[in-house]
Amino acid sequence: MKVVNTQVAYILHKRAYRETSSILEVLTKDFGRVSLMARGCRGAHSKIAGNFLLFTPLVISWQGRGSLPYVKSIERADIKAPVLKNKSLLSAMYINELLMYLLHKDDVHEAVFERYHHCLYALENNLDIEITLRQFEIKLLELLGFGLNFHAEADTGEAIVANEVYSYYLEHGPVRNSESAGAGVPQLSGSCLLALSDERFQVIAENPQFLAELKRLMRFIINHHLGHKKLKSRELFRPVV
Repeated sequence: MKVVNTQVAYILHKRAYRETSSILEVLTKDFGRVSLMARGCRGAHSKIAGNFLLFTPLVISWQGRGSLPYVKSIERADIKAPVLKNKSLLSAMYINELLMYLLHKDDVHEAVFERYHHCLYALENNLDIEITLRQFEIKLLELLGFGLNFHAEADTGEAIVANEVYSYYLEHGPVRNSESAGAGVPQLSGSCLLALSDERFQVIAENPQFLAELKRLMRFIINHHLGHKKLKSRELFRPVV
């Protein structure tokens, strides 16, 4: 029987199971995304029901065989949880849903855990939500092996030119604009690509045109990786993501 003690984790999703139990999808630093059974956590006399919180750093222990071990203990970690309201809360729901779809179970991604942790706290700042989400999306894709090319023209390898406009093709990269660019292919200014290449995200955050270009690009790329899956969080709050 496998036993895991005191693992730092976040709950990504939870759903009711039978009368008093729940099935949890948790993101852990050392084990990646893990499915757990929480027995009796919804019972009237449960002493731990208040600890099953989303967007809150937790310490969880579990044990059991097979693909659905059960929770031994759960408590809040000794760190203040981020304060997420309104746009910040809906944005956090979006990144949880994104991880649920893009992360395979039991694949260890310590860097993804760290990025998620820092992203939640960054979302407390309502003024930076858009660029915080875009940074998370870009880094998540990179960590999962789907990194984007912002550094060079994809067909020729030539340096990006600031005053040119580029079409961004899936799994290829930016191509200097031509009449052959298909409908729906996102376009970015060379200046925006150069800012992305240098990770000058504050410059992008302060430029509405760059923000709009980057948002269209990331929606295009993420939809590709999601396939036919639909993100419910987008329906809840379209203006943010």
